[in-house]
Amino acid sequence: MKYLYVYPEKCTGCRECSIACSLTKFGECNPKKAAINIIRDEFNRYEFPIVCFQCEDPVCLKFCHQNAYKIEDGVVIRDEDKCIGCRLCAVICPYNAVTTIDDEIIKCDLCGGDPMCVKYCSTDAILYLDETEELEKRRKEMAERFLEINKK
Repeated sequence: MKYLYVYPEKCTGCRECSIACSLTKFGECNPKKAAINIIRDEFNRYEFPIVCFQCEDPVCLKFCHQNAYKIEDGVVIRDEDKCIGCRLCAVICPYNAVTTIDDEIIKCDLCGGDPMCVKYCSTDAILYLDETEELEKRRKEMAERFLEINKK
C-alpha cells in the first residue's frame, strides 16, 4: 500500500501542493479548497503539511450517520451521493484532514493513486511511497506529532 509521507523539515510553506490539489479537484487555484493544508507557526519557525493519514480505524467512517465513508484499497473514500454535508467528519477528525468550504467537504483520496500534491512539491516535503515497516512507524509518529502540535 502507498501513502503520503510528510517531511515538515523540507516544507517552505509555498503551498504549491495545495494549489495543485485545488486545481485538480475544483479547477481553481485556491489553497482553501485543497485536501492538504499547511500549518505555519512563525514563532517556532515551522510549516507542517496536513494530509489525511488514511487511518486504520477512521473516526470519519466510524461516526458518519449516513455511512458515506468506506475504505477501498487502504484509502478512506467519501461517497458524495450518500453524504448529506453535515460536516461531522470535519469536526471530529483529530488531524483536521477533513475540511469544508462553502458547501464542499474536502478530504484527500490520494487522487486515485496519483497524488498531484507530490508532483508539484518542489522540495519533496510530501512523498507518495510504498509502506515499509519503517515508514509505517514514521507515519504513525507524524500523526502523534501533529496531535501534539494541535494541542498547543
